[in-house]
Amino acid sequence: MKHIKKIPTQGRSGFKAASLSLALLLAHTPVMAQDALNENAVASERASTSLLMDLDRVGSNLIAVGERGHILLSGDQTQSWQQVPVPVRVTLTASYFVDDQYGWAVGHDGVVLRTLDGGRSWQKLLDGNQANQIGLERAKQLMEALERRIADATEQEQGDLELELESLTFLWEDAESFVTEGPSRPFLDLWFKDRNEGFIVGAFGLILHTRDGGNSWEAWFDHLDNPDNFHLNAIRQVGDRLYLAAEAGTLYRSDDWGQSWELLDSPYEGSFFGVVGSDDGRVIAYGLRGNAYQSNDWGDQWAALDTGVDTGLYGATMLDNGTVVLVGDAGMSVFLDADGNRIGNRQTRQRLPLSSVIAGDNKELLTVGLTGVQSAPLVGGSD
Repeated sequence: MKHIKKIPTQGRSGFKAASLSLALLLAHTPVMAQDALNENAVASERASTSLLMDLDRVGSNLIAVGERGHILLSGDQTQSWQQVPVPVRVTLTASYFVDDQYGWAVGHDGVVLRTLDGGRSWQKLLDGNQANQIGLERAKQLMEALERRIADATEQEQGDLELELESLTFLWEDAESFVTEGPSRPFLDLWFKDRNEGFIVGAFGLILHTRDGGNSWEAWFDHLDNPDNFHLNAIRQVGDRLYLAAEAGTLYRSDDWGQSWELLDSPYEGSFFGVVGSDDGRVIAYGLRGNAYQSNDWGDQWAALDTGVDTGLYGATMLDNGTVVLVGDAGMSVFLDADGNRIGNRQTRQRLPLSSVIAGDNKELLTVGLTGVQSAPLVGGSD
């Protein structure tokens, strides 16, 4: 039901300026963040042509989310858009729906929203201050449990446990610093198994889990090997497995719906922004500088793909015939056949970043990005 899209990251300094505006991603001060978290999104006639980050199909409607808390709903395949009320005015980065009623959206300043009526109204469930506190409390619980184990351990066992404690102390210090910084870390993606259980992921190792539709959350960072707090850019279901695409060539796979995560052997050292795949074990991971890799065995082995571009790839969708469409910087689209062979490229006239793509109802592609919603036929060449 869901395509892929992600904000690019580059290095440990933050988010890549060439993507969808460095100012939008990093220019928040704590005061600005608090204001944006507690003020309603402002209605704008230009919302459908401004920065939009994600696009979702919800029943017969389309829903787009983007800057300044904009959430737009279209019931006529993008011919017209209605901006719906939203209780925050921070940039929203991703949305996910499990059916035609229940959905969630996440974004900057650690915000999480939920809708129970197909996107017509939204409530705020969480913000970055609360998310930081949840992480700190989990770090404290882990440290206290480990200290008890050390106290009961033999002298030989204590050496290894004290090394674990040293690593956990670094995580504790990070958690404390995040609380001090305030709601500065954005959530970048989300996935829900059903109306109750799901995950949200984001910058600097953010990952939270809910079992009650988002009414309460638990930190999940101790379920995956990420001591450097790499950005978690995307979470995606392929078949009956989940994948996390992260920076520094990091890929994770879960065979138990996110309860545990395996760090995969990665074919690439740069950041991955997303994953797309099919039920037969085909998985494509894509990211910086036009890099994309395909696996035919659920991610155990990878082969490089020819994308024909050297710009970042931020979003993807798989069509019914197995064709994969990747979109990204400079308005570029890449078309790959069911075997992963490149069958075409296209570039928009504006040559501005695209962040998300889905198939429309009329044999066209629908994209969102820096200039809002666009549509284009399923062919190569320039628009």
